Amino acid sequence: MKRFRCGDVTPDCHRVFTGAGDQSVLDQALAHVAADHGLLEPPMALVELVIAHTQPFVPAVRDRGHLRVVEAPPRHRPEPATALVQGSPSEAGTAGQSFAETLAAVTPLAGNRTRPTGRGRRWEHRHQGGGSSRAEHDSYRHECVMYRGESGFLAAVVPFIRDGLTRDEPVLVAVIEPRLSTLRAALGPDAERVLFADMAELGHNPARIIPAWREFSGRHGGHPIRGVGEPIWAGRRPAELVECQFHEALLNVAVPPETPLWLICPYDTDALDGDIIGEALRSHPTVADRDTGCDTERSNLEYGGDGLIRHLFAAALPDPVGRTTTIDFDRLRQQHIADVQRAAEAAGLPADRAAGLAVAVGEISTTALCSSGSARIRLWTEQDAVICDITAATTIDNPMVGRSAVVNPDRHERGIRLANALCDLVQVRSRPEGSTVRLHRWLTLAGSARWLRQ
Repeated sequence: MKRFRCGDVTPDCHRVFTGAGDQSVLDQALAHVAADHGLLEPPMALVELVIAHTQPFVPAVRDRGHLRVVEAPPRHRPEPATALVQGSPSEAGTAGQSFAETLAAVTPLAGNRTRPTGRGRRWEHRHQGGGSSRAEHDSYRHECVMYRGESGFLAAVVPFIRDGLTRDEPVLVAVIEPRLSTLRAALGPDAERVLFADMAELGHNPARIIPAWREFSGRHGGHPIRGVGEPIWAGRRPAELVECQFHEALLNVAVPPETPLWLICPYDTDALDGDIIGEALRSHPTVADRDTGCDTERSNLEYGGDGLIRHLFAAALPDPVGRTTTIDFDRLRQQHIADVQRAAEAAGLPADRAAGLAVAVGEISTTALCSSGSARIRLWTEQDAVICDITAATTIDNPMVGRSAVVNPDRHERGIRLANALCDLVQVRSRPEGSTVRLHRWLTLAGSARWLRQ
């Protein structure tokens, strides 16, 4: 049994919740903060605090977490704008209440199955020349934009944003620094009408990006909106690149076709190698190439559609590098959770980050055991990461697992959402013979931090 005292994270609250495990306690606590504290969309950092303070009936002494709200610069908009900046809960806190994706649902999809991307009435639209004469979009569009260097980035993105602003369309831009600051400067006063997010934080775990686009779409009630998202840049870890490519493929089924979101994904052909550009072509129905100095769009004959999603979801993950530790699942005493935390700390993870990894492993391994009757847990260290994976002889049939917008998520969905909140990277793969969920915790954040310095 586990217990959580709300007063540990909310002063003067005396409610106590108990349950068979972390997930049961978390469900009760989130319902409580919604009903009694008015947090209908509790920040992800609060979710982590609840998990960190959920303990056995004889609680251990634990340092309290720290909640930091990251706010956007003031905007001159009819409605207040909220920063859509979310990093790993331990490092970046939360982006504010309106953005927080809790373990409950956001804008629902029409089911969980993969389906062809939406192609609106203007799917075959072609344009030569400046971006300002584009027709208003009335359906979901997911477009790859090729550019070269900083000047090419500005030439590709600034007209797209200004055209949207001219049409009074809300615009969200999620790119990394220093491009974020460069774009603000290039837009001048128009930047005050744009919502910006640092993709190094928002996309720290790529699985958190789709919920952000859904949240942005959901707050505008069917009004045409635009987005610029650059999840892939030179310097990302190899495993991050793989998951970003999977994310790009999933974007084609993550948003209902009738949603008037026009999303462009810039790719720097100078900085990225040919294999990455090739994958970008496979995951985008439409391609725009502005290298020649003109704005051209074309349907993409290399687009992989649903077949690409199925292929990536069934692809084998790389074998561990170096020595692995097998951790036995302990159904009665849950000793495997303590074993994961102890091994992660011994590998160099701080106690709070090791605890998050251990909680995620505990939830996913329990789900695997309930689904298949067995679960194999392995842990190892690889370069700058502590990695743990859980393998079971069960099939996960939803490639969107962990980021689906379902109102009543099943146990797989809930467990992987929790892992996405607590870990730096989560990889899910499933074939008929079984499934693997691989969790990464970085030993250093230097790879991401260099994009955050200004």
